[in-house]
Amino acid sequence: MYTNLTNKNDTAKRNLDIRKRYAVLLLARIYGSIRGHRGSLCQKLGTGTALWVWRHGGLHLAKGSGELPGPPALPFVGNLIHMFHPDLPVHFLELARRYGPIYRLRLGNKDVVVLNSSEAIREALMRKWSDFAGRPPSFIADLISLGGKDLSLGNYTPTWRLQRKLAHLAFQHSLRGDMERNVQNYAQRLCKVFRDYGGKSVDVAHDFSLHTCCVISSIVFGPLDIAVVEEMHNCMIELVETWGAVPVKLLDFLPILKIFPNPTFRHLLSCVKSRDAFVQSQMKKHQIQEQIHEELMAVVGIHREPTYSDRQHLPYLSATITETLRMRPSAPLALPHMTIRDTSVSGFFIPKGTTVIPNLYGAHHDEGIWQHPLEFRPGFSRFLEEEEEEEASLEAQRTLVPFSCGARVCLGEVLARMEAFLFLAHILRDFQILPSVPGELPDLRGRFDFLVHCKPFKVRLVPRRRVAGAAEGGLHRPEEQKSGVLP
Repeated sequence: MYTNLTNKNDTAKRNLDIRKRYAVLLLARIYGSIRGHRGSLCQKLGTGTALWVWRHGGLHLAKGSGELPGPPALPFVGNLIHMFHPDLPVHFLELARRYGPIYRLRLGNKDVVVLNSSEAIREALMRKWSDFAGRPPSFIADLISLGGKDLSLGNYTPTWRLQRKLAHLAFQHSLRGDMERNVQNYAQRLCKVFRDYGGKSVDVAHDFSLHTCCVISSIVFGPLDIAVVEEMHNCMIELVETWGAVPVKLLDFLPILKIFPNPTFRHLLSCVKSRDAFVQSQMKKHQIQEQIHEELMAVVGIHREPTYSDRQHLPYLSATITETLRMRPSAPLALPHMTIRDTSVSGFFIPKGTTVIPNLYGAHHDEGIWQHPLEFRPGFSRFLEEEEEEEASLEAQRTLVPFSCGARVCLGEVLARMEAFLFLAHILRDFQILPSVPGELPDLRGRFDFLVHCKPFKVRLVPRRRVAGAAEGGLHRPEEQKSGVLP
């Protein structure tokens, strides 16, 4: 793991930084002592300056075992500039190659610890889950959640634990009831929308996202008019995009900026992406798409709809979804956690009240675990190992944390996995996904911060003839256009 770092180099680096700061302190004291009659004042100023440098620049000495590494910090703003990198999870991973999988950043007057390996994330969020169950104070999060009255953004309190338990029980009840029927229903509606396009070139991102929102709203509110759901969906998209804007993010780290005009923040007040990656990857990997289609035809056929229980018999589709979640977790950076007591990770002391950011993207692209982590490999080299290598496959899957883990694991993980499986099973059985312009494939490079932002792209979803022509076995399908229908 992070093979370019060795224990020897880590120790040498830490010792060097310690010696540097002792040198600063010593020089400040010497300067004060040689100032004659002003020695006492200069000693105090020198010592104060040295302590400020110790606190705001370089690394922090940690109590207990080990010193937490990190990049040098600037006065007042610290390492704030790092937070505005256009691909933040990727940048965090680059810093991990320099400082190790666990390091600290100084953001304004706050210390933030970044976890970049599956091992560190699981130690913190699973084995020591109660230590890391808090949420750091956030001006913007409090605004959105009405003062933390939200399961995602609320702090770890007895009230939060009760609400989380009730929400979990409600989800379990839905799973035993009509949740799968709801997902099936909207998967079929989505396929009908795609058929109505008649093989034309379209951007399907909105349709994916809207029908996912329909599933959630039907579970929470019951049946709603599609216009109402679309209004709510558009509001949420606008809210998330505005929340991620630089002028808004700055408010949490430099609260003094609240007194200055901020048009983006006003926009956030007024309005109080990312299954696209799968579609893109399918066009890039045409042979994968065809293999999934053949697997679906062999197991499901054309006379019934796919069900969630079919996943046990569709290993290649399941592996492809898992590989998509590895490469493009919908939230590459988990929402920040906060330690509620003094604790440690991998021998590094982390004091109470420290903000901790788990970099899920970093854990999923660790070269010590994944061979060629930037390549899309759903097959036998990732999650479908041969029998003698089954243990390696299971170990790899255990390192995946696409929905985070521990007390703050995504409450809707089961629903999200069900939606991904059923939506994609319907689409890849019924359609072939082709580039908008033959031979021109979309740019897979997105923008990463706390969400994945894929570049807009268009595709052609061409109905397959043998599925489009099926009218028996209870399948009711609208009449397909003759043009652009594949065998």
